Amino acid sequence: VTLGGRYTEDEKESRQRGNLSTAPNDPSEEWDEFTPKAGVRYRFNDDAMAYFTYAKGYRSGGFNGRVDSQESARIPYDPETVDNYELGFKSEWMDQRLRVNGALFYMDYEDKQEEIGLVSDGATGQRISVFNAATATMQGIELEMQAIVTEGLSMRANLGYLDSEYDEFTYDSGFGIVDNSGLEFRRAPEWTGSLDATYEWQMGSGDAWVRGAYRYIGEHFIEQANRPELENDDQHLVDASVNYAINGLTFSVFGRNLTDEDGWAHGLFVSGLFTYASARAPRTWGVEVVYDFGQ
Repeated sequence: VTLGGRYTEDEKESRQRGNLSTAPNDPSEEWDEFTPKAGVRYRFNDDAMAYFTYAKGYRSGGFNGRVDSQESARIPYDPETVDNYELGFKSEWMDQRLRVNGALFYMDYEDKQEEIGLVSDGATGQRISVFNAATATMQGIELEMQAIVTEGLSMRANLGYLDSEYDEFTYDSGFGIVDNSGLEFRRAPEWTGSLDATYEWQMGSGDAWVRGAYRYIGEHFIEQANRPELENDDQHLVDASVNYAINGLTFSVFGRNLTDEDGWAHGLFVSGLFTYASARAPRTWGVEVVYDFGQ
């Protein structure tokens, strides 16, 4: 049995400069939160165990930096909290040559912080503000496997399923209340998975290995408003490398994103103006040499 807790106090100040005749200087805010943790673990034998944990998470409040006026720079947003429950198992088989782990989890968010781009009537015409706009839940399952197939060959695989939804997602845009409760979480694909294999052998006085990896990321949005131009389709990513290590030196020839998958890494809607995004790196080849001075 594990029991624990953390008490946090935060104090933040937003330093303002300019014409402050109508408002006090440098507004500040304080928050505090107690976040407990509890867990129980049961070992069936030397090769299998199960566990259950509960933990409360805390993300501090603050002040906005991308604002349209001194007034909006003085409005704080509150902390975000999440209650996390996890039930899982860990096991080893075949004389520790096979490891299989799994977990079910459930996360309940309160006052979830959302960064939202807004059209405004301030000096800049737009601002990006954080609102405590949402209550939300996330639940899912994770499975992973590691196996030593032969003396030199090892493999790993994992599979994840995620069900996420906003219970309520509303905020005041300055021109009325906006209800985004039906939107999908950003950066939260329903399915993810990976499979990789490594083969190692001794070559001369050093060690050589080759590695290949496949990763699947299901379709998802990268921006909270679910704008169609900022949606990623299913991603199928393949990486590979050939490596050799000797006397503290490691030489690698690698290829990344060998299927040349398109996709957005980051995106933002600049309210009322345009949308911009940075793309995933294309198919990339390279050579890398690393020296470990500790050898």
